[in-house]
Amino acid sequence: MTMYRAITVDDEKLIKKSIAALVRANDTGFEIAGEAKDGREALQLQEQTAPDLIITDIRMPKMNGLSFIKEVKERNPHTKFIIISGYDEFEYAQTAIRYGVVDFLLKPIKPDQFLSSLRKVYRQLENDHTSSKQRSECLLMIKSYAETLGEHLWLLEEDQVFRTTEELSKKLNHLQVDPEVMRGMYSDLTVYLQGELEAHHSTFHTHSLFTHIDFSRERMEMTADLNRLCKAILEEIKSFRNIGHRNSIRTAVRYIEANFTEENLTLSEVADTINMSPSYFSMEFKSEVGISFKQYLTRLKIEKAKELLNNPLYKTYEIAENLGYNDYPHFTKTFKKHIGLTPTQYRKRKGIS
Repeated sequence: MTMYRAITVDDEKLIKKSIAALVRANDTGFEIAGEAKDGREALQLQEQTAPDLIITDIRMPKMNGLSFIKEVKERNPHTKFIIISGYDEFEYAQTAIRYGVVDFLLKPIKPDQFLSSLRKVYRQLENDHTSSKQRSECLLMIKSYAETLGEHLWLLEEDQVFRTTEELSKKLNHLQVDPEVMRGMYSDLTVYLQGELEAHHSTFHTHSLFTHIDFSRERMEMTADLNRLCKAILEEIKSFRNIGHRNSIRTAVRYIEANFTEENLTLSEVADTINMSPSYFSMEFKSEVGISFKQYLTRLKIEKAKELLNNPLYKTYEIAENLGYNDYPHFTKTFKKHIGLTPTQYRKRKGIS
């Protein structure tokens, strides 16, 4: 059971003592992290303890409960509140609801009501935690798709571009989220995608393309909007790269992708396949792809290594050999340089033995 932190704010010591006793005596999922006698003292305590729940009185010296709640909500809108008051005042209750207070209880505290309120807050916190986790997972997924889409767009692989958008659309629809939330996800995708594209070449700017994108509020139209954006990006990249003179670099890229696991694949070998001098090919390759031949080759190997490391059937030295690394320490050093972990640490992080 997840434990959440709570603080109590009341100028009556007996009330705070009763609340603490109820929390300790029952399996509530909360622990009392501190107590304060008024709103000003509670603001300092809130900064120190970062509570998930604040149980507070309304009428207190120095700063009343509603002013305190308002200030805390401005600092941390996710904090939950239960109000305990000796006054059955409708106006206070209305304002409390507007501030998102979970419950408004009257003194003297009835244990059953109080514990019921705690259970309600606990459910909300658990739901918030789950939603936050799902949001993080969705952002990771969207960022991954932006990287893939950016790569296909930059290499003008149109079939792959629209295959990727279709796959992404199916995954997002499967989430069954509110259309406005999905619209936000597509917007997040464009932010990541813009960064991916501009990272390929320092002088390739896409601001004008992304400024005017406004996704529909209809689910089916969102994918169409993304496809229209991708078509515009493809045209912009073609213009930028003067594709008529540079088909040879695309041929070279395909050759590298088909042979990157070979131990002795060299820049000269690839240049020969398109009848280009090594020095000129090196310059043109970096201009078109955005990184050097060596960097591109290493990136392909590292991405393939990550894929193979996710399969427990392969030993790490076998993966190194399959990728053309006969020097295992060199493979480990290269992998750590790019990923920040050794292959063994990467597997351990992923929970693969």
